[in-house]
Amino acid sequence: MLRMLGLDIIGPLVAFQLLRSAGLAEVWSLVLAGTLPGFGVLVDYLRWRTVDVVGVVVLGGIGLSIALAVVTDDPKIVLLESAALTGAFGLACLLSLATHRPLIFYFGQAFNGGRHSSEGAELEADFDKYGEARFFWRTVTVVWGLTHLALAVVLTAIVQTSSTSTALTFNRTVPWILTAALIAWAFWWGERLRAEKPTDEEQSAD
Repeated sequence: MLRMLGLDIIGPLVAFQLLRSAGLAEVWSLVLAGTLPGFGVLVDYLRWRTVDVVGVVVLGGIGLSIALAVVTDDPKIVLLESAALTGAFGLACLLSLATHRPLIFYFGQAFNGGRHSSEGAELEADFDKYGEARFFWRTVTVVWGLTHLALAVVLTAIVQTSSTSTALTFNRTVPWILTAALIAWAFWWGERLRAEKPTDEEQSAD
């Protein structure tokens, strides 16, 4: 939580204001401030020697921002990258329902220590074993997909009608508030299912 607040929310907002105060152009202030979440990916890579799906999304967003800044030199286009990625994420969630495991499963696994951890391995085993687990992850993925498609529309409207500073503040706060609400709902439901999960003794008796 502290890393998220520092690198994903507060850090980019503070960095943008400092870079603008130093005289750097808006578009490059946005780009440089937006690289802070990449440090979190680096820490995870140094720890696990692998990059999970969350890290791929973060690094992809940073790379896209740099490319857009070079090509367009337009801060609004760079800010719209967030809306585009949000919409693409929502669409990817819905499309992933056709695969063996939906996209949000991998995000849940990443937030539980990754596939190398005991918690991550347990999530995979439960998904393969229990129909309730599969229903849970697919339903959560549908909800995340639809809400992020709606959020992409709102982000686009904010960028088009607001100042760069206001749009950046919105981009760096509202999506995280929505994410926190979705995580809280999924955690509550997941804990209910976990409480109903048969114990080893019950499974042996069956």
